[in-house]
Amino acid sequence: MEDLKEKGLLVDRIVWMGEFGRTPKIKALAPRHWPNSWSTVLAGGGIKGGQVVGKTSADGMEVTDRPVKVEDFISHDRSCVGIDGTKQNVSNVGRPNRIVEPTAKPIKEVLA
Repeated sequence: MEDLKEKGLLVDRIVWMGEFGRTPKIKALAPRHWPNSWSTVLAGGGIKGGQVVGKTSADGMEVTDRPVKVEDFISHDRSCVGIDGTKQNVSNVGRPNRIVEPTAKPIKEVLA
């Protein structure tokens, strides 16, 4: 973060994440992906630094405080870059595709 700040790159939006966390219990031949909980780092572009949103159990098996749904994250991300989430795109066969689910809410705790 210091390097990005020194280079003036924190005016841009930075998202560091994966689509899964890692399983809290390592087993031979077991999948390592863990969809129940994972971490994401947000910086720059209107993000209030130093915030932690949510908490997992001590063993990392489940979210115990302030879960953030995928659609909420997408809603948050699109709101930070100025995309109107109420609009819909239309596929090449005429099917409407929502940008964001209507029930999704941005992560207000991290907005500057």
